[in-house]
Amino acid sequence: MHLSYGITGFYNSGENPPPRNDGKLFKRLCFEAARSIEAELITFQPPRVDTNFFEAVLDNGTKRIHILMNAHYPIIAFAASVSFKHIIFYDEPVLSEIFKGFYVCEATELNQLLKIRTAPVFSVGQENDLNSAEMGQIVHWQPCTVGELVFNHWD
Repeated sequence: MHLSYGITGFYNSGENPPPRNDGKLFKRLCFEAARSIEAELITFQPPRVDTNFFEAVLDNGTKRIHILMNAHYPIIAFAASVSFKHIIFYDEPVLSEIFKGFYVCEATELNQLLKIRTAPVFSVGQENDLNSAEMGQIVHWQPCTVGELVFNHWD
């Protein structure tokens, strides 16, 4: 996965801000996903001060599914649970089709370890266009995986 400029939500003053998703289509598709598996959409949360993602929670009485969308790019992930600095990603093939046109991440991709280099300069080994503000946040928050960077709880 290419880590695009501003994917974390951070950028330097004076630079162009990253694109921003409004979440309307995502919310509509989450309702469609809930109907398709006879579940209820019990929570829909837009990005907050300390998160860079939308979160919808579906529950069908036996299973709870968290559907995440990055606030800046149309990137979708499915999770069994979401808590501060810890998201358990998994694949949900039944619902993936509903989000056609979005980039639906696979759990193996999100659980991939970040390739951090500290010398000669600090950098991320994955293909990226991350800005210096994002690099500073990576140094501070120390995410271990791609998923912790793409769907973060940083403030």
